[in-house]
Amino acid sequence: MKSAEEELQHQIEMGLVNEPTEDARAYQRVFDALKKEPDFHVSLPFADRILAVIEKKEEQRDYWWMAAGIFLTVIALIVSLVLTSPHWTAGVFTFLSGYPGLVVFGIAFILLLHWVDKKVIRKQIRSL
Repeated sequence: MKSAEEELQHQIEMGLVNEPTEDARAYQRVFDALKKEPDFHVSLPFADRILAVIEKKEEQRDYWWMAAGIFLTVIALIVSLVLTSPHWTAGVFTFLSGYPGLVVFGIAFILLLHWVDKKVIRKQIRSL
C-alpha cells in the first residue's frame, strides 16, 4: 500500500499533476534540482592526493605490524632461551668441517642466483 506522499511523487514523475499543491511544488523543486548537473568540480590532482593519503596510512600500519612482529619475536627468543638454558658451544657446526666443498658451492650458488635475479629477472619485470 502506497502512502499519499509516494503517490504524489509518482504522479509528479509521470507529469500527471493538474492542480499543483504546496507539496507537489516542493517535490517538483527537488526533482528539478536533481536533474541539474552540480557546479562542483574537483582539481585534477585531487585523486592523486587522496591515494597518497591512503597509501601513507597503509604504510604506517605496515610499520606498526612489522614492529609488533619484531617485538614478539624478541620476546619469544628470550622465553625460549630462558626455558631451555642453552650451553653455548661451537661443536654444533663440526659436521661442516667434513664438507668444505659443499659450503663453498652453496655460497657461490646463492650469489649466482642473486646476480641472475638482479640482472635478468628484475630487468624483464621492469620492461613489462
